[in-house]
Amino acid sequence: MPFPAFFADIPGIVLHDPLAAFLGAPADGLIEYRYEDAVRLAGHSCPTVAGAWLMTVAALKALWPDQTPQRGEVEVLLEDAQEDGVAGVIAAVAGLITGAAGTGGFKGIAGRFGRNDLLRFDVAIGAELGFRRLDTGRAVIARYHPELVAADPEMRIRLHRILSGIGDADDAMHFATLWQDRVKRILVDFAAEPGLIQIQDRV
Repeated sequence: MPFPAFFADIPGIVLHDPLAAFLGAPADGLIEYRYEDAVRLAGHSCPTVAGAWLMTVAALKALWPDQTPQRGEVEVLLEDAQEDGVAGVIAAVAGLITGAAGTGGFKGIAGRFGRNDLLRFDVAIGAELGFRRLDTGRAVIARYHPELVAADPEMRIRLHRILSGIGDADDAMHFATLWQDRVKRILVDFAAEPGLIQIQDRV
C-alpha cells in the first residue's frame, strides 16, 4: 500500500505537545507530523488536503518563529460554516496538526491540556483559516490560492470519461496520476511560490 513517492519530499513539522509529555508518550512531548498523516486522516490526497496542510504548517511557523510550535496551545478559526464545501476537511487537517478540537474534544485534566472548543467555524476572519496562540494572543490568518497551480487539461477529459461511464482502466490510471501530479506541484514544486499560501497578522 505505497503512497506516491513524492510524499517523502514534503517537509514534516515537529511540535511539542505538553499533554503527550505529561502522559509520557512520547516522554519529551515532541511529535512529528507528515503529510501522510493528513492523508490517512482524510482518506485521500487532494489540493484541499494539501492546502490545509500548507496553511497550517506556515501559520504555526509564523506564530512560533525560531521555536517549536506548541500543540494544543492554539485556537483554529474557519470562515466557513462546518457544513459548507470543504470546511470539514480543512478543519480536520488543521485539527490533526494543532490539536484543536470542537465541543467534543478532550476536556483536559484538572483544568490543564484542554483541547475542546479550540476549533470554531463561521467566524468572520476574511480568510480560509485563522490561528491564535493561547498564551500570547498573537493571531494570523491564512489564505490559499490553488488556482496558481493549474491542473493538466487532460485530467478533466479523463474524469469526464470515467464519470460518464465510458472510461476504462487506462482512463482511471491516467486520471489518478494527473491528479496526484497537481498535488505534487502544490506541495513540492510550488510550495514556496509567492501567493500560493499567504500568512497575515490578524488584529
